[in-house]
Amino acid sequence: MPLLKLWNSLRGHSTTTQESKAEEPGKLSSASPASRSTQAIKRPTKTSFGMFGGGPHSGLCKQLKMLSVHSVLEIGVGDGSQAIAVMETLSRRSDSIRYYAIDGFEMNGGVNLKQFHQTLRNHNIHPQLFPGTVDRGLMKIAHTIGSVDLILVADGSVIDTNPASTEIISRISHEETSVLVARNETWSSMEVSIGHRSRRVA
Repeated sequence: MPLLKLWNSLRGHSTTTQESKAEEPGKLSSASPASRSTQAIKRPTKTSFGMFGGGPHSGLCKQLKMLSVHSVLEIGVGDGSQAIAVMETLSRRSDSIRYYAIDGFEMNGGVNLKQFHQTLRNHNIHPQLFPGTVDRGLMKIAHTIGSVDLILVADGSVIDTNPASTEIISRISHEETSVLVARNETWSSMEVSIGHRSRRVA
């Protein structure tokens, strides 16, 4: 009899151990859907060099998509999104595009110069910036850079009210330079004089 009791006690211990082990997979399976649902919520955040290409600058970019240029001058930079969209569009046909910009930046209540520079660097654009007035910036470009392939004027009133700016733009333009000016949110070509000839560039 003592042997039978010992046998039963051993069997009972073994059964309890098996039942507890059998419950453990159930605990794991109940936790598993929760972990799977947590993983399903996570989504990778996409960032693109052309994140602004189809947005507010799509009209301008459509006019640029057939151009092949190696230097760009932007007069009035806004928040930097236009520069990113323009450079992405132009990079599809050209390599090693130099980017220049003239703007008053925070001096005129605009975007911070350092932040603008960092934003463009984050998109692999290495800008050369000329902070200050349009006339001063254009003169610096004329003396240090020379001619530019594409000139974008974000605010037409800046040159409409200042003939000196138009004259300097003609100085930094060559036969193939494209000059586009924004008026009432519409970009149009600007007529410039090179030497003694006037021409319309698109």
